[in-house]
Amino acid sequence: MHRLEENMFRPMISEKPYVAPIEIAKESKFKDYVMADVLTIATSGLKPGQIEDQDHQQYPRVDYLELQRLLNTDILNYSVYEQTNLGELFRRVETQLRSDLYLTLISLLKQGAYPVVFAMSERAGLPYAGLHRLLPGRKRLVSMFHCWSWRQEWVVKRFKLLAAMDSIIVHCQSMKRLLTQLGAPAERVHVIPYSVDQRFFSPDPKGESRPGLIVSVGEVRSRNYGALNQAVDGLPVDLVVAASGRWDAREKDSRFGQRLAGNVKLTRHLGPHELRKLYAQAQFSVVPVYDTVYSAGATTVLESMAMGRAVIAWRSQGLQDYVIDGETGLLVEPDNPGALREAIRYLAAHPAEARRLGENGRQWVEEWLNLDRYVEGLARVLQANLGQE
Repeated sequence: MHRLEENMFRPMISEKPYVAPIEIAKESKFKDYVMADVLTIATSGLKPGQIEDQDHQQYPRVDYLELQRLLNTDILNYSVYEQTNLGELFRRVETQLRSDLYLTLISLLKQGAYPVVFAMSERAGLPYAGLHRLLPGRKRLVSMFHCWSWRQEWVVKRFKLLAAMDSIIVHCQSMKRLLTQLGAPAERVHVIPYSVDQRFFSPDPKGESRPGLIVSVGEVRSRNYGALNQAVDGLPVDLVVAASGRWDAREKDSRFGQRLAGNVKLTRHLGPHELRKLYAQAQFSVVPVYDTVYSAGATTVLESMAMGRAVIAWRSQGLQDYVIDGETGLLVEPDNPGALREAIRYLAAHPAEARRLGENGRQWVEEWLNLDRYVEGLARVLQANLGQE
């Protein structure tokens, strides 16, 4: 069996085989409930015109909106902050706290009508777990973890918050190992690999990459851009860095903090359409993530692979679930600018190899790491909790 095919079925990516993806636009076999049964706390927002972009020419599909096509859900997102002056005040404070308290409080007021509450990140999941135990009429809580920090670990252990979560969704095996070590029952922790909208991020058959152009995308707090800057200095490549984080992120920090090498350009904030164009122009993508237990960098990796672009990344705990070394990209040891430099030099000098890796990455996204499969996985966990109400 080809190495790529072998890795498609490895346990670290899928705990058990999925069924074939269903067509989202059709009536779903999941949707058996008349009333809304799930309150989704979406710790993100929508941009002006995003709902009207029905054919998704300017924006990719949104996971919680696609989930609503499968299950009867009601959604709370960042739009609630814009409705009151108190919400605007909380928005400023929460940027520092990295916890969506206001959104959590609104969800607690509305939870009575729903048997299941789905917190789509730890920003709402942790405060909700702590507060809803104090109220009568406890609801089943499904919480998702995207990130992790020492502060969150302290809060989880101090207040035993994992015990208040009926199901936990994570995006990599290293996070599952961590949470089970902290006391979460293994059967409650579901690994659902993160995804990309493979329809929006897709190769242009008529497009051509620019030889020697490489890109790096992602907020500075999870990237070692200093080492990347050092690695490319003097190489026959042009590096474009989009360091402001995801286009829909609530918090953005693009401070590079050092003198740029002569072949490095720091670009302004990019929307999804502009970001897609940048990937299409690049020969490959570089993701210099710090070694984190969560899957930092997975979004950039998946977008790059979906665009048919090879990936060079540091072998972090949370990211090595997503890059198959030598098949969809190249992995180098973390915080090693020399190894990163050699990988960049090699792939820039071997465009045919870069194309092969990119094509393999696109194949893997199409078959396994796409938005439709991701949303189906979420629906299965929520449906199982609805069955236990």
